[in-house]
Amino acid sequence: MSRPRRSASIVAALLGRGGDSAAPHREDVVLAAPATGADLHPGLATADEAMVTEERGRSSAPPAGPPPGPRRSARPWLSLRMRLGRDLFVTFTVGSVAFYVARFWTVFAAGELFHRLGFDWSLFYAQAMALRAGAGAGMYDQSVIDSYLQPLLGYYGGPLTSLDGWPQPYPPWFAAVMVPFTLPPAPIGFALWLAVSLAAAALLAYRVKQFVPELGAVGSLTAVLAAIPVAWGLFMGQPVVLLAVAVGEMYVSLKAGKDLRAGLWLSTLLLKPQYALLFGLFILWKRRWRAVAGAILGGLAFGLLGALTAGPASFARFAGVIAEMSDLHNAIAGPTLMMNWRAIVLALRPTIGEQPGLAIVWTLSIATMLAGLAVFRGRWDPSAPAFAARFSVLSVGALIGSYHSHPHGAALLVVPIAAAWAAPTFQAATRVALWAAAYVLTFIVIWITGVVQGLAVSPDSNVPLWTVWPNVLPALLFLIAFGLMWADVYPANGNLFVGERSGAHRA
Repeated sequence: MSRPRRSASIVAALLGRGGDSAAPHREDVVLAAPATGADLHPGLATADEAMVTEERGRSSAPPAGPPPGPRRSARPWLSLRMRLGRDLFVTFTVGSVAFYVARFWTVFAAGELFHRLGFDWSLFYAQAMALRAGAGAGMYDQSVIDSYLQPLLGYYGGPLTSLDGWPQPYPPWFAAVMVPFTLPPAPIGFALWLAVSLAAAALLAYRVKQFVPELGAVGSLTAVLAAIPVAWGLFMGQPVVLLAVAVGEMYVSLKAGKDLRAGLWLSTLLLKPQYALLFGLFILWKRRWRAVAGAILGGLAFGLLGALTAGPASFARFAGVIAEMSDLHNAIAGPTLMMNWRAIVLALRPTIGEQPGLAIVWTLSIATMLAGLAVFRGRWDPSAPAFAARFSVLSVGALIGSYHSHPHGAALLVVPIAAAWAAPTFQAATRVALWAAAYVLTFIVIWITGVVQGLAVSPDSNVPLWTVWPNVLPALLFLIAFGLMWADVYPANGNLFVGERSGAHRA
């Protein structure tokens, strides 16, 4: 039984768009060129011309009766509230970005480069340096990582005498991709990495503005940067913003019928393979063979890159590192901070045994991924307005269902959620849940680390600079959003046929 349709005016006030607007569907407007007279049948074009001529003749005739007064909106308060809400949201995101700039600077000024700021990047750097030196599969050995990590102490200004690190569970081709950033001195390499990531964020903002133009160029950019997954990913030196571009362009390509290109973009997710799993199953299930071909081509290119640079033995060593970090309670993996079922199960039962815990986590994870796929039951129709909402459900399911999925991975959702926001499919409660999942953590970080702690920077890495929220909160927020999204688009709700009902409007 479907939930009753509710007004989305509250959420419209947040981002300048209501959930059930009668305006043209934004996802259709972005990816389809406007029809012109040249596209019409000659008879229709002639009739259309005659109607325009007649209408112009009427408009030129003097009006009968007294001149009409100024036209007023039937609901001026709603338009005003939407503009006010949009302005408040943009103000919030601009303020959040300013806070992040201050946060980055205070950590850098405290001498915490490569200890707190850019910590993950420093581990990628060490592996890439080992690869450059010809270590091959040895780049997954702790002693090799330490030998290339400790020289970074020269850029660290804190009290520690050594930097902690461990082999990263990333495929050999990821280290090869990182090699160009190891050619200059490490701080410059990290600055270049940040520059590339910020350029990727600008591309995401460009897509967001296409789908939600009410935000404007500045509002779209700050909306992207203000989300904790993006800001935290930039701080740690993660590649998630680059992968977010891959997911966004994969969606745009599928929507435009460019399946081969979509598959190539999908293969980019093999830099962090856990993100590619569900999308790969999706294109196989829907028999998008060109997309499958593109993904295979990209995957072969990455595999060849890894084999040539690190040697075939590196693949077995990579699998071994993953196995070593796959324990349910593995402290290095940080499972309690994740945004998946693993974090939720450990929050509910911290002392749960390994085998029953894994059984529960994998059962829930597989069920979630199957639920994400289920919304695409029926014929393939990327032109349907509900396609964006369904793709968003799939994307969130990929993150919640992944065994290793930290909150910064939610950056991958930027474009799918923006596209879904522009369509009428999601109800008001769903939009509120999505907004909360994206920005509640921002409020918490600003309040605790900014207002309460005054941007203090501790050299003790056990004192968090970002993860000051309850550990399980990101997982719960995205799980709630996923449930509401799924309920809005599952076929039994009838919303999958929105595209068919809107056919007359498009014609």
